[in-house]
Amino acid sequence: MANYIVTSGRSAVYPAIHHGGHFIGNRATFFLDKDFTNPDSDALAIPNLPIKLLSTSPVSVSDRFFGMHVYKRSNDIATDASFYTVRSHDMTGGKARWQKIEPYDNVWDFSDLDDWVNVHHAAGRDILFTLYGTPQWASARPNEQGAYGPYNLGLQAEPADMSRWDRFCSKIAERYKGKIKYYEVWNEPNYYNDGTGLTAEGLSNKAFYFSGTFAKLAEMTRRANQAIKAVDPTAKIISPALTVWSATAGSSTEMYFLGMMAAPTGDGSTTMKDWIDIVGVHLYIGGNDITKLPGMIDRIDAAKATAGIAGKETWDTESAPISPDVALMSGTAGNLFIGRSLLIQAAKGIARTIYYQYDMASMGIKDRSVVTYRNRICNLLQSGEILSACIFTDGRVGYYTRTGLKTI
Repeated sequence: MANYIVTSGRSAVYPAIHHGGHFIGNRATFFLDKDFTNPDSDALAIPNLPIKLLSTSPVSVSDRFFGMHVYKRSNDIATDASFYTVRSHDMTGGKARWQKIEPYDNVWDFSDLDDWVNVHHAAGRDILFTLYGTPQWASARPNEQGAYGPYNLGLQAEPADMSRWDRFCSKIAERYKGKIKYYEVWNEPNYYNDGTGLTAEGLSNKAFYFSGTFAKLAEMTRRANQAIKAVDPTAKIISPALTVWSATAGSSTEMYFLGMMAAPTGDGSTTMKDWIDIVGVHLYIGGNDITKLPGMIDRIDAAKATAGIAGKETWDTESAPISPDVALMSGTAGNLFIGRSLLIQAAKGIARTIYYQYDMASMGIKDRSVVTYRNRICNLLQSGEILSACIFTDGRVGYYTRTGLKTI
């Protein structure tokens, strides 16, 4: 901040470079580059600043911050992309879904999953396993069609007999103890679901991922925690990850989150929030308007505080450019969106972010320039060089280093 004395409507000198200013009485105040690291009350009082501070503290992350989904087994190594967290959801053929692992009651097929786990574990990556996809024989609604179409009936429902869920969770934990530490309960349960069941639109378009209620989801979370931690007390449980977050207070996703966290788990005394270690979210942004992302994270933080779990880490377990996908963006636009998203998430305190997906035709980054650009941002965020970060109203993200302000 710089204050200048104004005499007869003008000052003898003004700063050559500034980011906004205003006049109060005989004083002109300007927001300068140095204010990105330690803005005082005068600087922050400047109206209509074209920037929003993301962090006034140094921004730095570990290599675990960077995650990836890999669709094709042949690309598991993916040596050209920097990532040290990997999520199982939507690998080729759905081989990580419960439906594929236990196709018949107590008949198990780990052949593909064993290899997938071993490859990523050997590469030194943290593995997040998504507990998802009820087999038709175990489903509470075995003839129900959802997002995975008519050849995967029943998988969006909770199990009819929860003891089958317990057995599945225990089996995974026993088999992969020491290799899988993070377990996520379900995938995007709020997509066309309001907590009482499917919305009218969900019933019509059959694009949903969960057709049950808050109470069923909360019970599944408790039982997953109990089954897994009985085998591996060091394991961490990630909450069902919600999608379609908004920067506006009171959105349907925010309300779903609060209802979900407060839902009874069936033991007579606890709610879902008592059984999670990490909050999972999906940070897709409608229309790829990157300026919305800081506000979305603010609303997630506000919802966590309301639910009484402000101290728990938030993981973005799935996100990417959407509408349009990265394949339909120019190289520069795709690079900037992904780079800005990583900087914003790191500055706003997201603990990990997992890109969807490395090698998917429309959303993948493989064989595109964004791989190299993303790796540059990964190195920057681990360098310790960033002293503060901000976002401009035009979508540019700024970061302040010892050599001054830089923008992407």
